[in-house]
Amino acid sequence: MHGAEEPRAKGGRLMLTRRRFVLTAMSAAALAAPARAQVLEWRGAALGGEATLRVHGARDAGAAALAEAVAEIARLERLFSLYDATSQLSRLNAAGRLAAPALDLVAALRAAERWRAATAGAFDMRVQPLWRARAEGRDPEAAREAAQAPVAIASAAVTLAPGAGLTLNGLAQGTIADRVSAALARRGFTRMMVDAGEMRLSGPARRVAVPQVGVTLRLADAALAVSAPGALRFADGAGHILDPRGAGAERWRAVAVVARAGPDAAETADALSTAFAVSAPDLIDAVARAAGAGTLARGDGGRLRHAGSAAVARAGGRARPRGGARGRAGAGRDRVGGGHAGAGRGADAERSCAGDHRRPRERGSRAARVYAHDG
Repeated sequence: MHGAEEPRAKGGRLMLTRRRFVLTAMSAAALAAPARAQVLEWRGAALGGEATLRVHGARDAGAAALAEAVAEIARLERLFSLYDATSQLSRLNAAGRLAAPALDLVAALRAAERWRAATAGAFDMRVQPLWRARAEGRDPEAAREAAQAPVAIASAAVTLAPGAGLTLNGLAQGTIADRVSAALARRGFTRMMVDAGEMRLSGPARRVAVPQVGVTLRLADAALAVSAPGALRFADGAGHILDPRGAGAERWRAVAVVARAGPDAAETADALSTAFAVSAPDLIDAVARAAGAGTLARGDGGRLRHAGSAAVARAGGRARPRGGARGRAGAGRDRVGGGHAGAGRGADAERSCAGDHRRPRERGSRAARVYAHDG
């Protein structure tokens, strides 16, 4: 929630190691939920940034489901994190080879390669050497050869070229949101919000304000990701989302992508928002249509551009006065993160990376904050 206020709600708190559940009882009428239903919320961390999980249901069942979801977040962090030197991805980058990688890591790496092909290289997990060079004040061009070297991905081992490195920061938050949502759904929850850096919503339609692009959307059973290149900047003033293809100009102030429900909805929104932040309009149009996603891109001149599925991009959307979303969010609205950022955590800021890791996308400095509320 990135500095957001504690929710105005009644209820007790159950401390769980360094993470916490905020068990909030709210009126059934206000939630349009069954009698005796409660809102159970967990706040903690995922990949170095703040995370929030919220389910609607019975207290005991909800607490058990959230505990399982938190365990799943921790498991996936041990695979994908750049902030944790002991994660499988960090060990791969350090040694150049990782034997017997976890199946979920292999799947994520292969998904990243598919998104690289689908976006004509605008999304590229191999951008890590370029990102590190910029973060350390070195000429990124010296690292370009390593950032273009092929990666050998197999179930037996993953092998990198000398000097190469990978980042899943433009994908992993979405992957975690998808996995956690699936785990909660298996326990019978149909109304939930998962914000692991990217947001996934299930249940009745609700309004979601996206101040980065200045609109309010009405979303149901969808995933939302926001990338804002200027949310975090290097010492030379360049935005943290790098174009793996070498282009230097920032095209967009912010890009929001909405993907309809599906097993990989949040991953799709995450990867596309990362890629689109450095892409030309024609590529955004083609890729968004092919993926069945909706895109809202705000240019430096202030113009808002729609692309992809009109039903998704425009559904319930309406322009808001500058600052309106942020100014009203605290009044009875829950705040959930959604953007890339992870900022301020060293050269491998969890959310910045690859091209994006919005990561510094919007967390940390996570200017990419999204405010979600029932209704």
